[in-house]
Amino acid sequence: MLSARLNIAILLARSASKLSRLIGNQGETLPGRILLAIEPEAISLLAKDKEVILVSGTNGKTSTTKAVASIISQLGPVATSGSGSNLAWGAANALISPAPFAVLEIDELHLPAIIAQTDPTVVLLLNLTRDQLHRMHEVKRVADRWHVECAEAVNTVFVADIDDPFINYATANANNVVRVSFGGRVHPDGAVCPRCGSYLNWDGGNYSCTCGLTNKISELKFKDGSAAYRNAILANIVGEVVGAEPIEFTTEQLERTVSKEIDGKRVHFRLTKNPASWTEALSAKLQPDVILVLNARQVDGIDTSWLWDVSFAQLKGHNVIVCGERALDMAYRIHVEGISSQVVSSFDEAVSLLVGPEISVLTAYTAFFELAM
Repeated sequence: MLSARLNIAILLARSASKLSRLIGNQGETLPGRILLAIEPEAISLLAKDKEVILVSGTNGKTSTTKAVASIISQLGPVATSGSGSNLAWGAANALISPAPFAVLEIDELHLPAIIAQTDPTVVLLLNLTRDQLHRMHEVKRVADRWHVECAEAVNTVFVADIDDPFINYATANANNVVRVSFGGRVHPDGAVCPRCGSYLNWDGGNYSCTCGLTNKISELKFKDGSAAYRNAILANIVGEVVGAEPIEFTTEQLERTVSKEIDGKRVHFRLTKNPASWTEALSAKLQPDVILVLNARQVDGIDTSWLWDVSFAQLKGHNVIVCGERALDMAYRIHVEGISSQVVSSFDEAVSLLVGPEISVLTAYTAFFELAM
């Protein structure tokens, strides 16, 4: 039975949610803030009667969380965040639902605290790469925090893509781990072993260390594929742990992509927010006409130095237009790699200058939601 304090907090949070939606917002962050302000233990209290599943990683959290929620919904109603609100207040708001299952996307820095508060049944760890350097700092910092909490969560099953050495290290001392490998892939930050500090021995996409950290030993092995392919498999492994039947997903369902008609042209938006997601996007098929949109607001990451960690060679031969608040940063970066581009002041201007029937748009986080959603 919920306490009077928690019931009052829920009532006020729900009222705030309705008001927030009336003025055009998602209605998820404000209610969660109110809930936690009145009852700081709300997450722990609301999670007690639920089977909780958490999803975290640098890239692919939102789409994979939706996939997991779809799989688990075969077993019963699922509490989740429709907008991908992944901080503590987003989790608190989602847990207000009376649903017996909760599938929550959790920000990397918030994950240890949410694990401790919810005692989850399963935690899916996708990947760790550089992102939002002003907030996350280096990848090892996040991996160290995960490593401590994973070891303490003795009741939780961790589903881990160990082709990422930081994920492997994070779960190295966990009690229950389903280690998954897709045949290996090179990690851009994986020169040094995150566990002992020695240089990793890389053989193609596989790594090993004198301390024993390696992706050559795993419970499950699959063929290599795109991030969307891998995340679909990982989502179904989570479902299997909980007792749900597998579901097939298309690549589009597991990618942050949106297509829409603009001025008679078919425009394909793809979210690209850090070196790993840019590399994945640039390896995909692009239209001859390409627009790059770069912002550097708080959620984009205010430090754009990561641009120099990405190879943009795949853009050679494409008609490239660059816009966004940090368009000059992007234009200069690709110029150094021998790629010509035109810098314009707005996205609408960029679209108007292109004559082809289809356009590929690779866009920063804030621009993606402003332009594509």
